[in-house]
Order: sequence, then C-alpha cells, then structure tokens
Amino acid sequence: MTTTTNPQIARRQAIERTIARRVIMDALKAGYTLSVNDGEEVTVRESVDGKAVLAALMTTDEDYLILHKDGKAGWVRFVYGNDGWDVINDYTVSIEPVLAGAEILAEKLEGK
Repeated sequence: MTTTTNPQIARRQAIERTIARRVIMDALKAGYTLSVNDGEEVTVRESVDGKAVLAALMTTDEDYLILHKDGKAGWVRFVYGNDGWDVINDYTVSIEPVLAGAEILAEKLEGK
C-alpha cells in the first residue's frame, strides 16, 4: 500500500484495510484458505497466513480475495478509492455468512 500525506486518502485507506482485515480474519476462522488475485496475477495461493494475505491486498485498484474450502471456492471483490466503507464491491452468495461481520463494520464506518 502506498502511503499518503493527504489525511482524507489516508483515512479512506485505513477504513478499506480495516474491512478487508475483518473479511480475512472471519474467513480464516471459518476454515477457509485464501488466495489473492490483484487483477493481473495470483499473488497469494491458498494461504492461512492472514498477515501475508492482507499485505498482498491494495497494490492495484481492485483485488479478488478467493476463499477455498471443501473443494469449493467463493470470492470477494474489493475496489479501492471510493468512500472506504464500500470497499466490498461484489461477492459470491455462498460466502455471505463469512461477510456478515465485515458488512456490519462497513455500516458502522459509513456513518463516521
């Protein structure tokens, strides 16, 4: 992630990172392994290392976080640069339960 001196951009990026971290932690707790596709390549493959997954995010304008479990996969699309709380742009319905905590967090952060 690029650091910035603009306080509004830094705040937005912090919100995006907070929500992404929640998705990662909840997915790992639910027994998923995680891959990151930054739109150009897969940078992390089926990992259980939350720090490595988080570090691989936010290097491009969007990422796909792929959740693997029991031979099946779902994904979350993160799009950066909007308001921060809306970083989760799209996802597969099969992983909605994993995203519940991040969605609640995003709603709380939207009001601030």
